[in-house]
Amino acid sequence: MAPSASDVLRLDGNGNPRTLRLLASLVEAESRRFAAAASEPAENDLVRAFRGGATPAVPIAEFLERLQRCNYLFDGAVYVLAAAHLALFMRSPAALEAGIVVEPATAHRLVSVAVLLGAKFSSPRYFERRVESFQICSGESIRSTELCPLELLFLRALDYRVFIADEEFRRFFRILERRPAPARSMACAAKKRKAEEEVEPRRVRACQLAARYGISGFNRS
Repeated sequence: MAPSASDVLRLDGNGNPRTLRLLASLVEAESRRFAAAASEPAENDLVRAFRGGATPAVPIAEFLERLQRCNYLFDGAVYVLAAAHLALFMRSPAALEAGIVVEPATAHRLVSVAVLLGAKFSSPRYFERRVESFQICSGESIRSTELCPLELLFLRALDYRVFIADEEFRRFFRILERRPAPARSMACAAKKRKAEEEVEPRRVRACQLAARYGISGFNRS
């Protein structure tokens, strides 16, 4: 069943679009999954750019809620479009070649650019607000001067193909609604990650992530 406009635009108990929390859950799940990547050296310009100079301490969900309060014109469609753009970026040849993954050091900047693009398409009046809100909401970790260069890198990776057709929009909305699977125990997850890191090069892990971020979204249909 196709989602209705009311489904996408519905607010949660805090007055935020419910899709905000759904996007945050997926990004946070991927960030936890690839947490070990944050300790690896940045081997190319794309990874270095999205790691930036400092990693925000604020959790992704709280970061997005702060942005929502600053940019109160964001509607629920912004976060669906952000999910679509982030998924397409992660499976782009440039991202695969760089081996970039959604991990604690890259997550905030990746989701910032994805939300920025989603807002430009879904909330035209967004331009009444300034990119300084990303700096404020990240606790000054993401500088406002970073956003335009990061957006350009993101767009180039997508070959400037940012249009999301209605069917793809509905598909990503369904993916957001599915939410990530419940997390395993920390000890079990850490043990599995260690074993994976011993046998998997960074490039292989990036390709596996791209498969999960395939054309249907963050997880395979």
